[in-house]
Parts: sequence; structure tokens; C-alpha cells
Amino acid sequence: MKVKSLLLGFIFFAGFLGRAQCNGAFSLCTKKYNEVAYLTTHNAFNSAQDNFNLPNQNLDITGQLNIGVRAFMLDVYNSFGNTVVYHGSAILGSNPFEEELTKIKVFLDNNPTEVVTVILECYVSANDIETEMDQSGLLGYVYVHQLGTPWPTLETMINNNTRCVVFSDVDDASASQGWYHYMWANMVETHYSNNAITDFNCDFNRGDSINDLFILNHFVTNSVLGTGIEAESEIANSNPFFINRALQCQQAKAKFPNFVTVDFVELGDAKLVVDQLNGIEPLSIAESKFQMSFVVSPNPTDGWVNVNSEKYALNELRIISVAGKDVTDQVVATQVHVNSWNLNCDSLQSGVYLIQSGLISVKLYKD
Repeated sequence: MKVKSLLLGFIFFAGFLGRAQCNGAFSLCTKKYNEVAYLTTHNAFNSAQDNFNLPNQNLDITGQLNIGVRAFMLDVYNSFGNTVVYHGSAILGSNPFEEELTKIKVFLDNNPTEVVTVILECYVSANDIETEMDQSGLLGYVYVHQLGTPWPTLETMINNNTRCVVFSDVDDASASQGWYHYMWANMVETHYSNNAITDFNCDFNRGDSINDLFILNHFVTNSVLGTGIEAESEIANSNPFFINRALQCQQAKAKFPNFVTVDFVELGDAKLVVDQLNGIEPLSIAESKFQMSFVVSPNPTDGWVNVNSEKYALNELRIISVAGKDVTDQVVATQVHVNSWNLNCDSLQSGVYLIQSGLISVKLYKD
């Protein structure tokens, strides 16, 4: 009897461990695919690690997978009869599309409780994509979704080993290619052409607002080349700015952000934001209290800011860089009231800083 109890306990424990791995959390197993947030990389292939010039990412797709990225935006072209990925021009760098798909396939082979999404900007046919998916082996993992039906839970997708969801911005799938989903029949997005953090808003761009899935584009690109800006990404990807924007758009549009899309994903708090949206990591109670008592506006700023507290005297302010250097002497500070200061931050370089008063501090984002 004792042996039987131990055996049943082991089976239960093993089952618990298996379920605990649905994209890294037990709580996500029972959530439907469209109820989960996925850390997403914009131009995921366009990485410094793969020797692309003017990259959007530092890490290649394997590196991105290893730090928690679970959705990838890929631009696919035909170059002299070969299916490749590049951004804008192959002169800046290109890779075989199959090579990028293989990185994802190897990850799924080695991580049987993970679900990954591929989002394609396509300049080739659905048949070309299918050939590459087949040759890479990734086709064996695809999920087929019938438009208008409920999405399955992550646990169901994992149990069925249909752990790769594919979307394309071109609606050219044949009847036999049910796995090749037209993204604008399933998704809605915010604008992607943001040239500064101050351009961010929650307005919808492509797709219908009633679609199941929501892409929150949260990256800043060069206005001429459309490439990533690393300094801006570090600011955009950092909390509380990032989580506040995600929650603001969720509330304003009554849409849960599924694909939280960034450049230079390892910078800032992108993974934490996705975990917070998924309920894996709690929102900071201390930070919430702080926001009510210590306000920095505008934030981000390209010059002047006002620091104001409704409850506390702000007798002295210090400005600290993210590297820990005191840069207070680079800021012209004028105290206008016992609890209010005006700061001229023109001399600060673009980046993330801490404004400290006593034991309280808040992040400042300098454009």
C-alpha cells in the first residue's frame, strides 16, 4: 500500500512538473493561446551576432530564444532563386530563411513544453514558405487554426505537439495550407513607424480591432533607414515606462497585448514586462505607491522636466546614471516649491537615469 501511494505521488509530481513548463509557468498551461503575452522581436534575424549591418537585435534567434523570446518577426525575400531573410536591402546582410527556421526547430526539439510563433513579412509565395518549413523540419510542429473558432490552451498545443504558429501578411495559402494563417484576419497592431519614444500611442494600425490577437509594437526606428536605435531601445524597454505603456494600451483598447514587440530585446525590462502581463511577476507595489507621491513630467524628456510630490518635501535631488555615476552637476536644478523642482537636462546624454530624493527614486528617460 505504501509503495502504491509513493508511485501515485511520483506520477502526480511528474505530471505537475510537466505542466509547470508551459512557456515557463504552470499558470500559463490553462490559458488559451490568445490569452498569453509573448516576448516578440522585430526583424529578429537582423542581428549583430549574425553580422548584419545596421541591426535591430544584438543576439541571433538562438540567443533570443535562450532569454525568453517566443515570437519572431521575419522578412522573407527571393534572392537569385534562394529564399532568404534581410531587411530593406541584402547589401546590409542576409541569411538563408531555412537557417533561421532551423534554429527555431532545434529549440522546439530540445524544449518540448514551449510554444513559438513566427510572423512573416512575405515577398515570396506560400508554397516557397512551405518548402522551407519542410526542409527545416519545422513543418512537423505547425498548428492549424480555423478562423472564428476558439484558440486552444498552451497545454493542449503542447500535448498535441503543435507548438509552432505561423502568420503571414500575405493571404495566399491554399486549402491544404491551413497552418499558414493570414495575420490581418487574426491580428490588430499599433503603429510600427515610431521614430522617437514620444511617437508611441495606442492607436490601431493594420488589422481589425475585433481580431483575437494584439501586436503592441514597441520599438523606435531610424526615420530614413528603418533600422534599430540601441540607445532609444534601452529607454523604451525599461520600466516603469514600458509596463505603463503596455497597461495603458490594454486599458484604452480593451485588448490584451499578445505580441510585445521590441528591438534589442536584451536591453531593459522586456522579459519582465511580458511576465508581468502574464501574471508571472507581480507589478511592483512599491513602484505604484511611488508613482502616486513622486511625479516626473514629461518623461521621457528631451530637455526640461518638473519633479513634483503631493505629499513629501523634496529638499535635495540627485541624478544617477544607470552605470551608477552621479551626474547631478550636469543638470540645472531650480527649486520652485518645497515639494517641486524644475530640471534642465539638456546636458545629459540620451539614456536612463535615476532621480533620487532621500530613499525614494524614479527613472528618468532622456531622449
